Amino acid sequence: MPSRTGVGGNLPCVSPFFDSLASEGLNFSNAFTMGNPTEFALPGLFASSYLLDNGGYRNGIADREVAFAEVLKRIGYSTSAFFTIFRPKNDEYHRGFDDFYHLYDLQVTEKNFMNTANWYVDALGRGSIETAECKSELSIYYKEYLEDVQRYCESWIDYGENGVLPESKIFNNINYRIVGERVKMNLESLAANPDKVVDPILTGDRIGLSEIVGKEVRRRKKVLKPTFLDLKFRAQVLRYCGAMFNRSTSRDSGKDTFALALDRVLHGQSNLLMRYPSGGYVLEAFKRWHGKHKEGKPFYSYMKLLDAHELNLYSHDLNQQKDEQKQEYEIFKKCLRGLCSEKNYKGNLLYDCSVRYVDQVLHRLVDYLKKANILKDTILVITADHGGTYPNIPVRGNKSHRVNAFYDELYRIPLVFSGEGLEAKSSQSLVSSVDIGSTLLYLIGESNPPSFRGRSLLSDVERRYVMSENQGRGPCDLVRKPVRVCIRSKRFKLVYEKPPGKSEEGFVDQLYDLRNDPDEMVNLKSDADALSDSEDLLKVARNRTEEIVS
Repeated sequence: MPSRTGVGGNLPCVSPFFDSLASEGLNFSNAFTMGNPTEFALPGLFASSYLLDNGGYRNGIADREVAFAEVLKRIGYSTSAFFTIFRPKNDEYHRGFDDFYHLYDLQVTEKNFMNTANWYVDALGRGSIETAECKSELSIYYKEYLEDVQRYCESWIDYGENGVLPESKIFNNINYRIVGERVKMNLESLAANPDKVVDPILTGDRIGLSEIVGKEVRRRKKVLKPTFLDLKFRAQVLRYCGAMFNRSTSRDSGKDTFALALDRVLHGQSNLLMRYPSGGYVLEAFKRWHGKHKEGKPFYSYMKLLDAHELNLYSHDLNQQKDEQKQEYEIFKKCLRGLCSEKNYKGNLLYDCSVRYVDQVLHRLVDYLKKANILKDTILVITADHGGTYPNIPVRGNKSHRVNAFYDELYRIPLVFSGEGLEAKSSQSLVSSVDIGSTLLYLIGESNPPSFRGRSLLSDVERRYVMSENQGRGPCDLVRKPVRVCIRSKRFKLVYEKPPGKSEEGFVDQLYDLRNDPDEMVNLKSDADALSDSEDLLKVARNRTEEIVS
């Protein structure tokens, strides 16, 4: 969330290095993702396309004409991605990458499948899908996910031989051969009797994938032991538990934050060792990859850090040097003290300290590029796939609104371009995440592919509005699920919904006057004057909806 950085209005101790890059480079303070959560944001980042282009996101960017990395590879770049999220291989986010590293735990795969499975179970309960069709579609999804786990295991066996990925307390404590064999057995059972395999999903019982993942997690937990460094971090969190409650924005928010802090005190980082790697791990992997790539050849690397998402505070999964461990611990302590010493500070201390950790990793990345003598020839883009709600839960009295809403706190993202020769500039222009790839191509003298929705942010033409789209949790389904489009100008935000079915008329679901109501608390969808003033946005929304469903 850009509002949790120093340059975005938070205390300077949270993101000092990011703030310096923002002040010295191109800083866009009115930037928005075209989708939320992550799986909805990725088409914009990887192919400069909207979520529901080309029939939607069922297959990620597989149906998009060209991916950003493909353009760079075609003109001679080495390309790598350190992908810390799960998407099935047939989504083709690996398009254009020479090296694509799958850096997420098996539990993430299971969680994503269950998000889809639960939607089908609910749809069956509502009567919007027949039992036979429900089972058939679940079988297709389940096969897809099991095959991806198989590929995941094969990839990690290969990773052990190429010397790029460092040893990890997450990934080096999984028996990939045994997991792969169990998954193969599940695939054979699914092929022989699909109904029997998917029936437990409909009855709420454990499925084979859950049993495989659960067994591996339990085995790994027996191996992992708390470290002295982990105990030191836990002690600091315990010391500030009271402050974490008192500095929250509301009593309910305080209770949630206190519960998170207490869990961290009791379990340390052990729960994090089951999901995603730390930013320090991703950075170390990039450094090793870069050390092996052909010297003098230009490169493009995509690195996703999930530390702010997971409230991670340090490089818990790496075997670091003692001086690096000490530095991370001291910076964490200093950040806590700095936040609590400010009388008027309000927020989630764990979240802001995790942002501070990301800031450290960013600083270390730039230091590495300097030492490699390539910083002056490098364009660095710092952004996010989407926003969040951690600091102010439950700002709207509804903790479950994150996936289905279009509020600014969920869609506004930081966006900074840093590089030698770029003008130091802070822009208030409306910017979309689909513009990032187009701007980078402009900076290296390449033309924008016709299929790209983005435009160069260095042009003089400003966007009148930004667009985002959403279908909620579960599968992409343009037949059974509503199509929801949000058009945001500097004055208004309009959310238009087209119900399932070709005969159903669309309607304005939400309308906010951002000038007079920047927190989007008063829905003006029934206000005739506001509707009249935002008629141009409504026209855009209707046209886009027709483009999607036609």
